[in-house]
Formats: sequence, C-alpha cells, structure tokens
Amino acid sequence: MAPFYTFSPKTTTISFSWPKEITGLERIALSAQGDLQRILSAFFARPISLALTYSHTFTRRSDGGLDPLILPNPAAIASASPESPIVQNRQVHLQCSGKIVCTATSTVKISSTRCAQLFLEEKYGIGQLFSKLGATPTFELLEVGVRGQNDANLIEKGFGRPQLWRKYKLSVPEIECEILEVFASREMFVQGESWLDGQRRQQLVIPSRTPTNKLLLLAFLSLLIFELYAYMSGSSRCLYVGSA
Repeated sequence: MAPFYTFSPKTTTISFSWPKEITGLERIALSAQGDLQRILSAFFARPISLALTYSHTFTRRSDGGLDPLILPNPAAIASASPESPIVQNRQVHLQCSGKIVCTATSTVKISSTRCAQLFLEEKYGIGQLFSKLGATPTFELLEVGVRGQNDANLIEKGFGRPQLWRKYKLSVPEIECEILEVFASREMFVQGESWLDGQRRQQLVIPSRTPTNKLLLLAFLSLLIFELYAYMSGSSRCLYVGSA
C-alpha cells in the first residue's frame, strides 16, 4: 500500500482511493491522524467532548489469549509491557452541544506503565493521550465508505441519512489502536452549526410572505363575492372605467 502522507522539501501529498462522492470537507475529517476532536471543534466552533459507551479490558497472555482485567488494578498497570500488554475494547461518542457527531469503536493495546496510567487511570482519550505523550503516531487509513439509507442496521438505530465511516490504525511504540469511526450524518459537513441546532437550510422562498399572500387572496375573494352579489341585486357599481 502506498504511503498515505508523503512530503518533499516543497510538496505535500495525501494519497488514498477516495470514494467519488466524498467531498473536500469530508476528506479533511477522514484524514485526521489522532486529532479528530480538534478538527471537529474548529469546524463547529464549539467544544467536542467524549462520552464512554462501554469498555472491556484484558491482559494478554504469552500464548496470545486474553484474560479479563477488573479495574482499578495498580499491579496490572505497573506490569504493562510489550511482553504483557493490556488490551481494551471500547466505544465512545464524540459529542458537540449535546449531540453525537461521531461514534468511535476501538481496540487499544497498551505496552507501557506510563500509557496504562494515562489511559486507564487518568482517563485520557486516545487523541489526548498522543498529545500528552508529545508523540505523532504512525497513521494507516484502511477503509473509507458511506452507509446508505437502505442499511438495515442504520434504520434499526434510528438513522435515516447516509453516514460516512472510516477504519484506521494509530501507533507509537507504547500503544497501538485500531479504530472504526462512524459519523452521525453527512449533512453535518454541509450545514455545520445549523445541523447541531436541528435547523435545515431553507429553499429560496420567503416563508414570512405566505401569510400575507393568503390574507390578500382572501380579501380579493371577499370583494369579488360582494360585487357579484351587488350585481345580481341590480345595484352593482362598475368595477372598471369604460370609454365615454
């Protein structure tokens, strides 16, 4: 696979086989390398917070098997190493103004006491963890796609709009992550803050004129009925000016 990100002294290139329907703003979000919260916060101009949905933590045995780990467990955290890593399966919601903007499901392998303390005891998110470490992770974008309106799983969960998703890997020597992210709706990349507030872009019609138009129509019909009644009664006044 060709490198996702390459550069020379004067050129920077992002290379990936993007689906044709993906927009420029969506490609920016899909290219985030451990800093998606920062990018979404800049896009919405509001804070992005994490809400943990679930987490299941294990220690990995020498034979590759997994043993459940109950937290807090200082002894297990102190013994985290490449030979005895801690593995956590977890899911978080990225939220903005109380609305879910992205769901991230991850498998995280931790190979040092320092990372185990930050991640499992101090509760740093994955992106914040890399920032705390001052490390730029190796990034590998594996897959990108769009879930359509006819996806049965989306309909069951109450989503009726196409959703953008990606699968990728982030790693430094002390921690490895494989992450699946599903964005709440492609509309968020078009409507921005108005999507957060539950608004919809209006078509080029001025709704405020509709009541006025209806009132004028009712007034005209009332006048027409009055004149018709007067004409049939023999006392109509002419509605137009004729030639002398």
